[in-house]
This record gives sequence, structure tokens and C-alpha cells, in this order.
Amino acid sequence: EQNSNMARPSFTSMLPGIIAAFAFIVSIFAGTYCKFISFTSTNDGGNDPITLYFGIWYYQGWSVVTNDVQGTVILETCHNYPSGTKLDSDWRSARAFSTLALIIGGILTFWALMVWCFYPTKQMYKAGGILYMLCCLFQGLSLLLTNSEACRNLLTPSQGHLPEDTNLYFQSSCSMAMGAYCAIAATVLWFVAAITAWMVDPPVRPPITTQTHDVTYTKTTNGADGATIVSENVVKGEPVAVGGRGAEKAV
Repeated sequence: EQNSNMARPSFTSMLPGIIAAFAFIVSIFAGTYCKFISFTSTNDGGNDPITLYFGIWYYQGWSVVTNDVQGTVILETCHNYPSGTKLDSDWRSARAFSTLALIIGGILTFWALMVWCFYPTKQMYKAGGILYMLCCLFQGLSLLLTNSEACRNLLTPSQGHLPEDTNLYFQSSCSMAMGAYCAIAATVLWFVAAITAWMVDPPVRPPITTQTHDVTYTKTTNGADGATIVSENVVKGEPVAVGGRGAEKAV
């Protein structure tokens, strides 16, 4: 007789994947949102300052939409950069590293959340920790955008869909916006996921056991009519592991 109990992994064994999932979500926001850096107008006067936002792949713009109910509405949207936009090495590096962080981090996060299906070894968890740390490095390097030409006094009014003859003036260097703060948060989360993967133990598959039986047959003869009676006595033994990693911790 054999049995194999499918035990679910503990919360601690799932913790690296849970932290990585949050890191991946924040990384998506940091890499694809059009508000990574910002420029704020510096005009003196009573008017409220205007802030223009730019991201790694997109920049903030406005679209005019007209419908029968609301009339003409101006919507804040994300736009692709014009084909003639000059990208320096820092800007291209920020794009490359943010993409690598998303690809590697996404695959690794999916793997980490499915550990209850295939029960990885401790060595696999340690290797996952190294990849988490690599994602941490790549995500941090996406902040190179703040040191690129996108952040150094290259803003013109036309880039923000403002008229060329506008009297608005903007700060000479950019400031970090929500996307940059998300990149910093994702960097920290990838780091925490790496440390957690190195410290916790992976889930352990319970052993497959077999149980022995000792069967004793007793044969007796009825003296009155000469009939033979056979009785059976079954004694169950202790379960013995025949497969699986058992309760031992992987090393």
C-alpha cells in the first residue's frame, strides 16, 4: 500500500516569489510610465507652474478628444518620442537595463511563484537569488536616464506640445518623478527578494511511503463435525519511505 501526501509549501518558502512579484509590478510602472523625470516652469508671476514629464520610452503629452456629451476634452496621455529624438549612451543604457530587468525578473517571478509544482532544491533557490540581485543591478542602472541628455537642458516647448512662441521657461536640469521613485523602490525589492531567496529553505516534497503487513493464518479443526476453520490475523507495520526527499532539508 503506497501513499504520497501533497503538502503545500510554507509561507516562508513562497516569500521570495511574493516579494519578486511586487518588484516586478513596480518595475513595469517604472519602465513604461511616461513620468520618470520632470521639468517645472520657472516663470515669475501669479500663474501656477507647469510641469512636463518624460519617461524612458514615452513622454507626457495631451490629446484633444471631442464627443457629443462632454464636448471638447483635453486628456493627458503618453506619447512615443519623435523619430528624430537623439538618444545618448546613458539614455540607451537606461532603456536596455530596464528591459532586461523586466524580462529576467518576469521569468524569475513566474518560476518563484510556481515552486509548489516542482519543488526546487536549495541550490536552485541560491541561483534564483543571484538572478534577483542581477535584476536589482539592472533596475538601478535604469536611473541612468537622470544623467542623460534627456535630463540636461534639452527641453524645448514643442516637446511638451506647447506653442513655439510661448513665454514659458523651464529649469535647466530635470527632477525625479514618480517613475524614478518606482525604479528605486523596485531596486530595493529585488535586493530584498535576493536576500530572502538565499536565507529561506525551498518547499520539500513529502516522502512516498509503503506500509508492510504481517499476516498470520491459523488452521483449526472442529472436533464435532471435522470441519476445518482458517482464521486470518493482520498486523500492520510502520510506514517506510521509498521515494521523495523526505523531511530532510535540501543543501
